[in-house]
Amino acid sequence: MIQLFAGHPTGANLLMALLMVLGAVSLPQLGRETFPDFESELVEVRVVYPGATAEEVENAICQRIEDAVDGLTDMEEVRCEAREGIGTATIEMREGGDIDRLVSDIKTEIDAIDSFPDVTETPVVRQLNLTDLVVSIAITGPMAEPDLKVFAEAVKDRLVALPEVSQVAVQGFSERQLRVALDDEALRRYGLSAADVANTIRQQSLDLPSGVIETREQDVLVRFADERRSEQALEDLVILGGQTGAEVRLGEIATVTDRFELDEARVLFNGRRAALLQVSKTQDEDSLVVMEAVRAFVDAQQAVAPPDVRFDLTRDVASIVQDRLDMLVENSLQGLVLVFLVLWLFFSFRFSFWVAMALPVSFLGTFFVLTLIGYSINMLTMVALLIAIGLMMDDSIVIAENIASHLQRGKSRLRAAVDGTREVAQGVLSSFATSACVFAPLAFLA
Repeated sequence: MIQLFAGHPTGANLLMALLMVLGAVSLPQLGRETFPDFESELVEVRVVYPGATAEEVENAICQRIEDAVDGLTDMEEVRCEAREGIGTATIEMREGGDIDRLVSDIKTEIDAIDSFPDVTETPVVRQLNLTDLVVSIAITGPMAEPDLKVFAEAVKDRLVALPEVSQVAVQGFSERQLRVALDDEALRRYGLSAADVANTIRQQSLDLPSGVIETREQDVLVRFADERRSEQALEDLVILGGQTGAEVRLGEIATVTDRFELDEARVLFNGRRAALLQVSKTQDEDSLVVMEAVRAFVDAQQAVAPPDVRFDLTRDVASIVQDRLDMLVENSLQGLVLVFLVLWLFFSFRFSFWVAMALPVSFLGTFFVLTLIGYSINMLTMVALLIAIGLMMDDSIVIAENIASHLQRGKSRLRAAVDGTREVAQGVLSSFATSACVFAPLAFLA
Protein backbone atom coordinates (compact mmCIF):
# COMPACT_ATOMS: atom_id res chain seq x y z
CA MET A 1 0.00 0.00 0.00
CA ILE A 2 2.83 2.38 0.92
CA GLN A 3 4.68 1.67 -2.30
CA LEU A 4 1.48 2.10 -4.27
CA PHE A 5 1.09 5.64 -3.02
CA ALA A 6 4.79 6.49 -2.86
CA GLY A 7 4.42 9.21 -5.47
CA HIS A 8 1.40 10.67 -3.67
CA PRO A 9 2.06 11.33 0.03
CA THR A 10 -1.62 11.94 0.70
CA GLY A 11 -2.79 8.80 -1.12
CA ALA A 12 -2.52 6.53 1.92
CA ASN A 13 -4.41 9.06 4.05
CA LEU A 14 -7.15 9.25 1.44
CA LEU A 15 -7.44 5.44 1.39
CA MET A 16 -7.70 5.34 5.19
CA ALA A 17 -10.37 8.02 5.12
CA LEU A 18 -12.25 6.14 2.41
CA LEU A 19 -12.21 2.89 4.43
CA MET A 20 -13.47 4.70 7.53
CA VAL A 21 -16.30 6.37 5.62
CA LEU A 22 -17.35 3.11 3.93
CA GLY A 23 -17.26 1.30 7.26
CA ALA A 24 -19.29 3.98 9.03
CA VAL A 25 -21.90 3.91 6.25
CA SER A 26 -22.06 0.08 6.38
CA LEU A 27 -22.50 -0.18 10.16
CA PRO A 28 -26.30 0.45 10.19
CA GLN A 29 -26.73 -2.30 7.59
CA LEU A 30 -24.96 -4.97 9.67
CA GLY A 31 -27.36 -7.35 11.36
CA ARG A 32 -26.74 -8.28 14.99
CA GLU A 33 -27.60 -11.78 16.15
CA THR A 34 -26.43 -14.58 18.42
CA PHE A 35 -25.18 -17.00 15.79
CA PRO A 36 -24.88 -16.73 12.01
CA ASP A 37 -27.70 -18.02 9.84
CA PHE A 38 -26.82 -21.44 8.48
CA GLU A 39 -28.70 -22.80 5.52
CA SER A 40 -31.62 -24.93 6.59
CA GLU A 41 -31.52 -28.57 5.55
CA LEU A 42 -34.83 -29.75 7.04
CA VAL A 43 -38.38 -29.64 5.70
CA GLU A 44 -41.42 -30.48 7.81
CA VAL A 45 -44.74 -31.90 6.62
CA ARG A 46 -47.54 -31.72 9.19
CA VAL A 47 -50.97 -33.32 8.72
CA VAL A 48 -53.73 -33.06 11.34
CA TYR A 49 -56.06 -36.09 11.57
CA PRO A 50 -58.71 -35.23 14.21
CA GLY A 51 -59.73 -38.05 16.54
CA ALA A 52 -57.29 -40.62 15.14
CA THR A 53 -55.10 -42.83 17.29
CA ALA A 54 -51.33 -42.96 16.84
CA GLU A 55 -51.65 -46.28 14.98
CA GLU A 56 -54.24 -44.82 12.60
CA VAL A 57 -52.02 -41.79 11.97
CA GLU A 58 -49.05 -44.08 11.23
CA ASN A 59 -51.01 -46.07 8.65
CA ALA A 60 -53.09 -43.31 7.07
CA ILE A 61 -50.63 -40.39 7.17
CA CYS A 62 -47.01 -41.37 7.77
CA GLN A 63 -46.81 -44.28 5.35
CA ARG A 64 -48.40 -42.25 2.57
CA ILE A 65 -46.01 -39.33 3.10
CA GLU A 66 -42.97 -41.63 3.14
CA ASP A 67 -44.10 -43.36 -0.05
CA ALA A 68 -44.77 -40.02 -1.77
CA VAL A 69 -41.39 -38.39 -1.06
CA ASP A 70 -39.32 -41.56 -1.44
CA GLY A 71 -36.86 -41.14 -4.30
CA LEU A 72 -36.79 -37.33 -4.49
CA THR A 73 -33.48 -36.15 -5.94
CA ASP A 74 -32.36 -33.90 -3.08
CA MET A 75 -33.71 -36.00 -0.20
CA GLU A 76 -31.36 -37.77 2.20
CA GLU A 77 -33.74 -39.19 4.84
CA VAL A 78 -37.34 -38.95 6.00
CA ARG A 79 -38.56 -39.48 9.58
CA CYS A 80 -42.22 -39.47 10.51
CA GLU A 81 -43.67 -39.20 14.02
CA ALA A 82 -47.22 -40.41 14.58
CA ARG A 83 -49.11 -39.03 17.56
CA GLU A 84 -52.76 -38.97 18.47
CA GLY A 85 -54.48 -36.68 15.99
CA ILE A 86 -51.38 -35.56 14.06
CA GLY A 87 -48.57 -36.88 11.87
CA THR A 88 -45.30 -34.98 11.43
CA ALA A 89 -42.68 -35.92 8.83
CA THR A 90 -39.19 -34.38 8.80
CA ILE A 91 -37.29 -34.62 5.53
CA GLU A 92 -33.52 -34.04 5.55
CA MET A 93 -31.80 -32.66 2.46
CA ARG A 94 -28.72 -34.44 1.12
CA GLU A 95 -25.40 -32.62 1.20
CA GLY A 96 -25.08 -30.21 -1.70
CA GLY A 97 -28.80 -30.26 -2.49
CA ASP A 98 -31.03 -27.30 -3.35
CA ILE A 99 -33.39 -26.59 -0.43
CA ASP A 100 -35.79 -24.48 -2.52
CA ARG A 101 -36.13 -27.23 -5.12
CA LEU A 102 -36.62 -29.83 -2.37
CA VAL A 103 -39.41 -27.82 -0.74
CA SER A 104 -41.11 -27.37 -4.10
CA ASP A 105 -40.82 -31.08 -4.95
CA ILE A 106 -42.21 -32.09 -1.55
CA LYS A 107 -45.19 -29.75 -1.92
CA THR A 108 -45.90 -31.20 -5.36
CA GLU A 109 -45.78 -34.80 -4.11
CA ILE A 110 -47.85 -34.11 -0.98
CA ASP A 111 -50.53 -32.23 -2.96
CA ALA A 112 -50.76 -35.22 -5.30
CA ILE A 113 -51.75 -37.60 -2.46
CA ASP A 114 -55.49 -38.31 -2.81
CA SER A 115 -55.73 -41.17 -0.31
CA PHE A 116 -55.64 -39.18 2.93
CA PRO A 117 -58.80 -39.69 5.04
CA ASP A 118 -61.54 -37.14 4.30
CA VAL A 119 -61.42 -35.62 7.79
CA THR A 120 -57.72 -34.71 7.61
CA GLU A 121 -56.81 -31.05 7.40
CA THR A 122 -54.77 -29.54 4.58
CA PRO A 123 -51.11 -30.66 4.85
CA VAL A 124 -48.64 -27.94 5.88
CA VAL A 125 -45.18 -28.02 4.29
CA ARG A 126 -42.56 -25.64 5.68
CA GLN A 127 -38.82 -25.19 5.81
CA LEU A 128 -37.37 -25.45 9.33
CA ASN A 129 -34.73 -23.37 11.16
CA LEU A 130 -35.61 -20.05 9.54
CA THR A 131 -35.91 -18.09 12.79
CA ASP A 132 -33.75 -17.45 15.87
CA LEU A 133 -34.93 -16.95 19.44
CA VAL A 134 -34.56 -13.40 20.79
CA VAL A 135 -36.40 -13.41 24.13
CA SER A 136 -39.43 -14.90 25.88
CA ILE A 137 -42.08 -13.01 27.84
CA ALA A 138 -43.53 -14.82 30.86
CA ILE A 139 -47.10 -13.72 31.64
CA THR A 140 -48.43 -14.70 35.08
CA GLY A 141 -51.72 -13.88 36.72
CA PRO A 142 -54.54 -15.15 38.94
CA MET A 143 -56.85 -16.18 36.07
CA ALA A 144 -57.77 -19.75 35.10
CA GLU A 145 -55.64 -21.52 32.48
CA PRO A 146 -58.08 -21.06 29.54
CA ASP A 147 -58.42 -17.37 30.41
CA LEU A 148 -54.63 -17.06 30.71
CA LYS A 149 -54.19 -18.44 27.20
CA VAL A 150 -56.85 -16.10 25.80
CA PHE A 151 -55.10 -13.17 27.51
CA ALA A 152 -51.73 -14.30 26.13
CA GLU A 153 -53.15 -14.58 22.62
CA ALA A 154 -54.48 -11.02 22.88
CA VAL A 155 -51.05 -9.78 24.02
CA LYS A 156 -49.44 -11.70 21.16
CA ASP A 157 -51.68 -9.94 18.62
CA ARG A 158 -50.66 -6.53 19.97
CA LEU A 159 -46.98 -7.53 19.99
CA VAL A 160 -46.99 -8.81 16.41
CA ALA A 161 -48.55 -5.51 15.33
CA LEU A 162 -45.24 -3.77 16.11
CA PRO A 163 -43.21 -3.14 12.93
CA GLU A 164 -40.02 -4.50 14.56
CA VAL A 165 -41.57 -7.82 15.64
CA SER A 166 -42.81 -10.48 13.22
CA GLN A 167 -42.42 -13.86 14.94
CA VAL A 168 -44.27 -14.59 18.22
CA ALA A 169 -45.50 -17.97 19.47
CA VAL A 170 -47.56 -18.77 22.57
CA GLN A 171 -46.06 -21.61 24.63
CA GLY A 172 -46.99 -23.35 27.88
CA PHE A 173 -50.22 -24.93 26.64
CA SER A 174 -50.98 -28.18 24.87
CA GLU A 175 -54.07 -28.85 22.77
CA ARG A 176 -57.27 -27.64 24.38
CA GLN A 177 -59.47 -30.48 25.58
CA LEU A 178 -63.07 -30.82 26.77
CA ARG A 179 -62.98 -33.69 29.27
CA VAL A 180 -66.18 -35.62 30.04
CA ALA A 181 -66.28 -37.39 33.43
CA LEU A 182 -69.30 -39.73 33.50
CA ASP A 183 -71.40 -40.39 36.61
CA ASP A 184 -71.65 -44.17 37.16
CA GLU A 185 -74.91 -43.92 39.07
CA ALA A 186 -76.54 -41.81 36.36
CA LEU A 187 -75.42 -44.26 33.69
CA ARG A 188 -77.00 -47.18 35.56
CA ARG A 189 -80.17 -45.19 36.15
CA TYR A 190 -80.68 -44.56 32.43
CA GLY A 191 -79.25 -47.89 31.26
CA LEU A 192 -76.37 -46.33 29.41
CA SER A 193 -72.75 -47.39 29.00
CA ALA A 194 -69.64 -45.30 28.44
CA ALA A 195 -69.49 -46.58 24.86
CA ASP A 196 -73.08 -45.42 24.25
CA VAL A 197 -72.26 -41.91 25.42
CA ALA A 198 -69.02 -41.82 23.41
CA ASN A 199 -70.81 -42.90 20.22
CA THR A 200 -73.53 -40.32 20.70
CA ILE A 201 -70.99 -37.54 21.19
CA ARG A 202 -69.04 -38.74 18.15
CA GLN A 203 -72.17 -38.82 15.99
CA GLN A 204 -73.64 -35.47 17.08
CA SER A 205 -70.58 -33.27 17.63
CA LEU A 206 -69.39 -33.03 14.03
CA ASP A 207 -67.89 -30.53 11.62
CA LEU A 208 -67.72 -32.26 8.23
CA PRO A 209 -68.34 -31.47 4.56
CA SER A 210 -71.68 -32.85 3.35
CA GLY A 211 -71.39 -32.52 -0.40
CA VAL A 212 -72.07 -29.99 -3.15
CA ILE A 213 -75.32 -28.64 -4.56
CA GLU A 214 -74.86 -27.81 -8.24
CA THR A 215 -76.94 -25.01 -9.74
CA ARG A 216 -76.81 -23.20 -13.07
CA GLU A 217 -75.14 -20.15 -11.60
CA GLN A 218 -72.78 -21.69 -9.05
CA ASP A 219 -71.93 -24.67 -6.88
CA VAL A 220 -72.96 -24.49 -3.22
CA LEU A 221 -70.81 -26.31 -0.67
CA VAL A 222 -72.80 -27.95 2.11
CA ARG A 223 -71.19 -28.52 5.48
CA PHE A 224 -72.54 -30.00 8.73
CA ALA A 225 -71.13 -27.65 11.37
CA ASP A 226 -72.32 -28.72 14.81
CA GLU A 227 -69.08 -29.44 16.65
CA ARG A 228 -69.37 -28.60 20.34
CA ARG A 229 -66.49 -26.28 21.25
CA SER A 230 -67.42 -25.15 24.76
CA GLU A 231 -68.45 -26.69 28.07
CA GLN A 232 -71.99 -25.33 27.82
CA ALA A 233 -72.48 -26.52 24.24
CA LEU A 234 -71.27 -30.02 25.13
CA GLU A 235 -73.42 -30.18 28.27
CA ASP A 236 -76.51 -29.33 26.15
CA LEU A 237 -75.91 -32.29 23.82
CA VAL A 238 -78.88 -34.73 23.93
CA ILE A 239 -77.80 -38.23 24.93
CA LEU A 240 -81.16 -39.96 25.33
CA GLY A 241 -84.65 -39.06 24.12
CA GLY A 242 -88.01 -40.63 25.07
CA GLN A 243 -91.21 -41.08 23.10
CA THR A 244 -92.91 -38.48 25.26
CA GLY A 245 -90.33 -35.86 24.33
CA ALA A 246 -88.26 -36.16 27.49
CA GLU A 247 -84.52 -35.68 26.99
CA VAL A 248 -81.41 -36.58 28.94
CA ARG A 249 -78.56 -34.17 28.27
CA LEU A 250 -74.87 -34.82 28.77
CA GLY A 251 -74.69 -32.29 31.60
CA GLU A 252 -77.12 -34.41 33.67
CA ILE A 253 -74.96 -37.54 33.60
CA ALA A 254 -71.44 -36.13 33.37
CA THR A 255 -69.16 -33.29 34.40
CA VAL A 256 -67.57 -31.42 31.50
CA THR A 257 -64.34 -29.53 32.15
CA ASP A 258 -62.35 -27.28 29.82
CA ARG A 259 -58.64 -28.08 30.24
CA PHE A 260 -55.44 -28.72 28.34
CA GLU A 261 -54.48 -32.19 27.24
CA LEU A 262 -50.89 -32.55 28.52
CA ASP A 263 -49.94 -31.51 32.03
CA GLU A 264 -46.24 -31.67 31.15
CA ALA A 265 -46.69 -28.75 28.74
CA ARG A 266 -47.55 -26.43 31.63
CA VAL A 267 -45.01 -23.70 32.48
CA LEU A 268 -44.39 -22.36 35.99
CA PHE A 269 -42.53 -19.06 36.44
CA ASN A 270 -41.52 -18.19 39.99
CA GLY A 271 -44.00 -20.78 41.22
CA ARG A 272 -46.96 -19.35 39.28
CA ARG A 273 -48.77 -20.69 36.22
CA ALA A 274 -47.41 -18.81 33.22
CA ALA A 275 -47.89 -18.33 29.52
CA LEU A 276 -44.74 -17.81 27.46
CA LEU A 277 -44.59 -15.57 24.43
CA GLN A 278 -41.54 -16.70 22.46
CA VAL A 279 -40.24 -13.83 20.33
CA SER A 280 -38.03 -14.83 17.40
CA LYS A 281 -36.44 -13.03 14.46
CA THR A 282 -36.09 -13.83 10.80
CA GLN A 283 -32.77 -13.79 8.96
CA ASP A 284 -33.29 -10.18 7.84
CA GLU A 285 -34.09 -8.76 11.30
CA ASP A 286 -31.76 -7.39 13.98
CA SER A 287 -31.84 -9.08 17.41
CA LEU A 288 -31.11 -5.88 19.34
CA VAL A 289 -33.70 -3.85 17.45
CA VAL A 290 -36.31 -6.53 18.16
CA MET A 291 -35.23 -6.68 21.81
CA GLU A 292 -35.51 -2.93 22.27
CA ALA A 293 -39.04 -2.95 20.85
CA VAL A 294 -40.03 -5.87 23.12
CA ARG A 295 -38.70 -4.10 26.23
CA ALA A 296 -40.67 -0.96 25.43
CA PHE A 297 -43.78 -3.05 24.75
CA VAL A 298 -43.48 -4.97 28.04
CA ASP A 299 -43.07 -1.75 30.03
CA ALA A 300 -46.16 -0.28 28.38
CA GLN A 301 -48.23 -3.44 28.97
CA GLN A 302 -47.16 -3.72 32.60
CA ALA A 303 -48.31 -0.15 33.23
CA VAL A 304 -51.89 -0.95 32.12
CA ALA A 305 -52.06 -4.62 33.21
CA PRO A 306 -54.79 -5.83 35.61
CA PRO A 307 -53.83 -6.22 39.28
CA ASP A 308 -51.46 -9.12 40.03
CA VAL A 309 -50.69 -9.71 36.34
CA ARG A 310 -46.97 -9.56 35.63
CA PHE A 311 -44.84 -9.45 32.48
CA ASP A 312 -41.27 -10.74 32.89
CA LEU A 313 -38.51 -11.14 30.31
CA THR A 314 -36.79 -14.52 30.35
CA ARG A 315 -34.51 -16.55 28.03
CA ASP A 316 -32.95 -13.28 26.94
CA VAL A 317 -30.66 -14.42 24.13
CA ALA A 318 -30.24 -10.89 22.77
CA SER A 319 -28.37 -9.87 25.94
CA ILE A 320 -25.55 -12.23 24.93
CA VAL A 321 -25.11 -10.28 21.70
CA GLN A 322 -25.15 -6.98 23.58
CA ASP A 323 -22.60 -8.23 26.12
CA ARG A 324 -20.22 -9.39 23.40
CA LEU A 325 -20.62 -6.11 21.52
CA ASP A 326 -19.83 -4.18 24.70
CA MET A 327 -16.77 -6.37 25.26
CA LEU A 328 -15.61 -5.82 21.68
CA VAL A 329 -15.95 -2.04 21.96
CA GLU A 330 -14.32 -1.96 25.40
CA ASN A 331 -11.38 -4.14 24.34
CA SER A 332 -10.91 -2.10 21.16
CA LEU A 333 -10.82 1.19 23.05
CA GLN A 334 -8.49 -0.20 25.69
CA GLY A 335 -6.12 -1.60 23.07
CA LEU A 336 -6.20 1.64 21.12
CA VAL A 337 -5.42 3.78 24.16
CA LEU A 338 -2.74 1.45 25.55
CA VAL A 339 -0.93 1.14 22.22
CA PHE A 340 -1.01 4.91 21.73
CA LEU A 341 0.33 5.62 25.23
CA VAL A 342 3.09 2.99 25.05
CA LEU A 343 4.27 4.24 21.66
CA TRP A 344 4.10 7.84 22.86
CA LEU A 345 6.60 6.95 25.59
CA PHE A 346 9.23 6.16 22.95
CA PHE A 347 8.16 8.00 19.81
CA SER A 348 6.54 11.27 18.82
CA PHE A 349 2.84 12.06 19.24
CA ARG A 350 2.26 12.10 15.50
CA PHE A 351 4.00 8.77 14.98
CA SER A 352 2.04 7.12 17.78
CA PHE A 353 -1.26 8.53 16.49
CA TRP A 354 -0.90 7.09 13.01
CA VAL A 355 0.14 3.69 14.29
CA ALA A 356 -2.87 3.56 16.64
CA MET A 357 -5.15 4.51 13.72
CA ALA A 358 -4.54 1.04 12.28
CA LEU A 359 -7.16 -0.38 14.65
CA PRO A 360 -10.23 1.79 13.81
CA VAL A 361 -9.35 1.88 10.10
CA SER A 362 -9.00 -1.93 9.92
CA PHE A 363 -12.20 -2.53 11.89
CA LEU A 364 -14.28 -0.11 9.83
CA GLY A 365 -12.88 -1.64 6.64
CA THR A 366 -13.80 -5.08 7.98
CA PHE A 367 -17.39 -3.95 8.66
CA PHE A 368 -17.64 -2.76 5.05
CA VAL A 369 -16.43 -6.15 3.76
CA LEU A 370 -18.81 -8.02 6.10
CA THR A 371 -21.70 -6.08 4.58
CA LEU A 372 -20.58 -6.90 1.05
CA ILE A 373 -20.37 -10.66 1.69
CA GLY A 374 -23.62 -10.80 3.68
CA TYR A 375 -22.16 -11.55 7.12
CA SER A 376 -23.52 -10.23 10.42
CA ILE A 377 -22.16 -9.22 13.80
CA ASN A 378 -22.60 -12.42 15.81
CA MET A 379 -20.82 -14.58 18.37
CA LEU A 380 -18.41 -16.03 15.83
CA THR A 381 -17.48 -12.84 14.00
CA MET A 382 -17.07 -10.97 17.28
CA VAL A 383 -14.70 -13.64 18.62
CA ALA A 384 -12.72 -13.29 15.39
CA LEU A 385 -12.55 -9.51 15.83
CA LEU A 386 -11.41 -9.87 19.44
CA ILE A 387 -8.62 -12.20 18.33
CA ALA A 388 -7.73 -9.79 15.54
CA ILE A 389 -7.22 -6.94 18.02
CA GLY A 390 -4.23 -8.63 19.60
CA LEU A 391 -2.75 -9.81 16.29
CA MET A 392 -3.17 -6.42 14.68
CA MET A 393 -1.62 -4.51 17.56
CA ASP A 394 1.40 -6.86 17.64
CA ASP A 395 2.05 -6.43 13.93
CA SER A 396 1.51 -2.65 14.12
CA ILE A 397 4.06 -2.27 16.90
CA VAL A 398 6.63 -4.42 15.06
CA ILE A 399 6.26 -2.41 11.84
CA ALA A 400 6.20 0.93 13.68
CA GLU A 401 9.36 0.14 15.65
CA ASN A 402 11.24 -0.80 12.48
CA ILE A 403 10.09 2.35 10.67
CA ALA A 404 11.30 4.40 13.65
CA SER A 405 14.73 2.79 13.44
CA HIS A 406 15.01 3.82 9.79
CA LEU A 407 13.97 7.37 10.68
CA GLN A 408 16.80 7.53 13.18
CA ARG A 409 19.25 6.71 10.36
CA GLY A 410 18.32 10.00 8.73
CA LYS A 411 15.93 8.75 6.05
CA SER A 412 12.88 10.71 4.99
CA ARG A 413 9.53 9.73 6.49
CA LEU A 414 8.23 8.20 3.28
CA ARG A 415 11.46 6.28 2.58
CA ALA A 416 11.63 5.07 6.19
CA ALA A 417 8.03 3.84 5.96
CA VAL A 418 8.71 1.97 2.71
CA ASP A 419 12.03 0.43 3.75
CA GLY A 420 10.93 -0.33 7.31
CA THR A 421 7.78 -2.08 6.17
CA ARG A 422 9.55 -4.04 3.43
CA GLU A 423 12.19 -5.24 5.87
CA VAL A 424 9.74 -6.90 8.27
CA ALA A 425 7.11 -7.79 5.66
CA GLN A 426 8.10 -11.45 5.43
CA GLY A 427 8.05 -11.90 9.21
CA VAL A 428 4.68 -10.17 9.56
CA LEU A 429 3.16 -12.16 6.69
CA SER A 430 4.48 -15.46 8.06
CA SER A 431 3.03 -14.59 11.47
CA PHE A 432 -0.31 -13.83 9.82
CA ALA A 433 -0.21 -17.07 7.82
CA THR A 434 0.54 -19.09 10.96
CA SER A 435 -2.41 -17.54 12.81
CA ALA A 436 -4.66 -18.11 9.79
CA CYS A 437 -3.68 -21.78 9.67
CA VAL A 438 -4.48 -22.16 13.38
CA PHE A 439 -7.88 -20.44 13.30
CA ALA A 440 -9.07 -21.22 9.76
CA PRO A 441 -10.46 -24.68 10.73
CA LEU A 442 -12.98 -22.90 12.97
CA ALA A 443 -14.69 -21.71 9.80
CA PHE A 444 -15.75 -25.30 9.06
CA LEU A 445 -17.43 -25.95 12.42
CA ALA A 446 -20.84 -25.27 10.92
